[in-house]
Amino acid sequence: MILGALCIAQMAVWTAVSLAGGQAPGARTLTLKELDRGSTFVHVRNTKPRSPRANEMGDLIAFTNPVVDGSGRRIGKSSVTCTTTTGARNFMRSTLTCLGTLVLRDGTLMLQASLSPAQRTVFGAVTGGTGAYANAHGVFESRTVRGGSVYTISLAD
Repeated sequence: MILGALCIAQMAVWTAVSLAGGQAPGARTLTLKELDRGSTFVHVRNTKPRSPRANEMGDLIAFTNPVVDGSGRRIGKSSVTCTTTTGARNFMRSTLTCLGTLVLRDGTLMLQASLSPAQRTVFGAVTGGTGAYANAHGVFESRTVRGGSVYTISLAD
């Protein structure tokens, strides 16, 4: 359960959609919160670990989280899968490559990042989208907070 919370807090994906001022025309910033409560998590061991705390190359982590806006109203769901690319005896020292989908009412966003579970802030890329986010590209930051993660997504024009 602890590993799940750590992974979710690291990658967790996006909440409270807001338009930011002072940007280039057409550029948008979304601020979202991904909740730990109501999440799902699984650690798929494709290897025979040396210890229960280990995370070996090729192991998978998959999770989902509810996404809410600034008022706490549910606006979507994140679904993420991470592949361990650098294993470690201590899960917190491993490296994961993660792909995520943020499903919102007006479309989806695709995200990608490389991270260590010990990181409290994760930076990644927005690699596409559908609906209101068709052909989206940009960057995101996910910061661990109490009860989940806050995502700041900067979409380029």
